[in-house]
Amino acid sequence: MKHRLCVIHSFDPRGAKVGGLETFIRDMIAFLPDDFTFLMIGVDSIGDLELGKISQQTFRGKAFEFLPVLHYPDEQAREAARSIRQSINFQFMQGLIRHIGTVRSVLKQQPTSVDLQRVEFASLVRALGIPFVQMLHGEGAPKLQMDSLLKSYRYLHNVNEWMAIKACNRFLCVNPIITERIRKTYPGEAHKIHTLSTWVDKRTFHPRPLPVDDGFRLAFAGRLDLFKVPPLMFKTVARLADKLGPGVEFHYMGTSDPNRFAEFKLIEDKAVLHGFKTAEGVADVLASVHAGILTSEFEGMPFSVLETLGSGRPVGAIHLPQLESVIKDGVSGFLVHRSDDIDDMADRLSDVFVEIRNRQRDGSITPEGVSDEIKDFRPEVQLAKCYENHRELQRAKYGGGRARINAAASL
Repeated sequence: MKHRLCVIHSFDPRGAKVGGLETFIRDMIAFLPDDFTFLMIGVDSIGDLELGKISQQTFRGKAFEFLPVLHYPDEQAREAARSIRQSINFQFMQGLIRHIGTVRSVLKQQPTSVDLQRVEFASLVRALGIPFVQMLHGEGAPKLQMDSLLKSYRYLHNVNEWMAIKACNRFLCVNPIITERIRKTYPGEAHKIHTLSTWVDKRTFHPRPLPVDDGFRLAFAGRLDLFKVPPLMFKTVARLADKLGPGVEFHYMGTSDPNRFAEFKLIEDKAVLHGFKTAEGVADVLASVHAGILTSEFEGMPFSVLETLGSGRPVGAIHLPQLESVIKDGVSGFLVHRSDDIDDMADRLSDVFVEIRNRQRDGSITPEGVSDEIKDFRPEVQLAKCYENHRELQRAKYGGGRARINAAASL
């Protein structure tokens, strides 16, 4: 039985947009099993494709079908939108509706199930009559500082979340803490709510020897959203430089502009801005640094942390419960408890990096020991669950053999 997996998301796998969702989708293509084909209904970020028309594309040696419904350059997606009409997701929804006839026709050509990354599109997919898995990659719309539109439209997000849980066939969260919260919030749907963690590709992110110079370099990859608390990140690097002296550097991989934060001035002369990096490029940068940093107020299970650990580099982070499963104090980094004082947190987090440097030098923190802490967070384990979910949905919906063909034809 040949399966087709479809992702509907405001994204172009060929483009330069980086982040957890983007890594998730790109890896879904890269690790696609032989019994699957892949259809991406998304955004043309390059401007070379005809909207509403399928083309054949290749990513990391894997062929996939691409149906763009919106032209949206990556440069526009670098920072959070300030109004709904400016947002890529609003415009993407308009594109889906504009090309809904083509989308419906393509989805009905053969038995297909959808892997949906955002709850906003759940009602549309439900209306198309296609079985789908809904993912929840973060904490939804928490009442914390954010620069995305979620801060102004939390109610709308919560309504979309409720509708997605009701409409989907399965609802998957990226860590068990979120899973438990969602089950308690929607007890009547608890049977369909499960956990599917993120992962790290060990072929790309594997332990490499530490740099041999006397410097100490920290790295962060991703977008500089408010909930990631960049001012705390920058203040921590500044405090660390005060404590260690020359040789402290901050390496940023991503397309956000750190200069919009006044605190970046504290470390501007110590910062290396790499811009967009492919997975291989991120791995190369991580090989040249000593540790990663995370200061977020909330997360799902960050790819950036797993990639840093997979590369054998410890992570110093402000405490989040889900990080306890991958960051073991003194082994793969340290977790620092949160407080209401940003200067206090910066001081204690910088102390952690001093300790990491000392332990790396005395051999008690090693690249291999760090990487070993996430040996179960592999795509071969986690993505296998993703593909099996879709096999089960398609068998239940379409059956097999002649029954499957007839079911598709009758839709």
